[in-house]
Amino acid sequence: MSITLVAVGNGGYNLASDIKNANLFTEAKLIVCDTDNQELANNAAQADASFRLDEIREAKSNLTGLVENVISQMTDTTLICATLGGQTGSIYAPLIALAAILKGKFVCSIFSMPFEFEGVRITKQAGTAKMQLITASNFAIQQNNEMLKEIGDTDIVNMNKPIVEAIKTAISCYSFIKLASANNNEIQEIIPENYRKEKEKPLIWFRSDCYRGISDKDRKEVFDSFL
Repeated sequence: MSITLVAVGNGGYNLASDIKNANLFTEAKLIVCDTDNQELANNAAQADASFRLDEIREAKSNLTGLVENVISQMTDTTLICATLGGQTGSIYAPLIALAAILKGKFVCSIFSMPFEFEGVRITKQAGTAKMQLITASNFAIQQNNEMLKEIGDTDIVNMNKPIVEAIKTAISCYSFIKLASANNNEIQEIIPENYRKEKEKPLIWFRSDCYRGISDKDRKEVFDSFL
């Protein structure tokens, strides 16, 4: 299976790099996308392709058109990596996911939610992006950074360790296709126990595709309802 890792923003790049460095998808193609020229230049050195994302306000009439160049470089299975809360990840990761799934790609979104100290605006923006990603993905994997303290690990260097380990466990049990079609409650049991023990607010959470079978038009309308 040919896989593309799409890193959206610098946080997404760090997550995608940690996934590759864990030897989970060693042959995966890496695409980096950013609105920041310096971060894009820094991260592009390790990528197979890189794209400067235009400011969202510049093309309101055709949002998915903003990312067509990114979509054109993807393989049929795409893992979109982002940290939510900031502008780049929160706006563009869902948009890339939507454009990809409307093109018939299999989309797995891998993202982290912000710490509470980052504030109400960041938390709200991340929440909207999360719902859009779920709508536009076949499978979603979330890390709730606020719960890192529950396992006694808030070291920024190892911040992505839980989500990387959860991905490793998941793909050792099932294919992405099977994960996407599985019962949503059952797939939580795949997650390492210490990452899911807080049932109301687990550190790691999986979401299968509850929108499978609906039309592209309906999927887009659900996505747009979170704008």
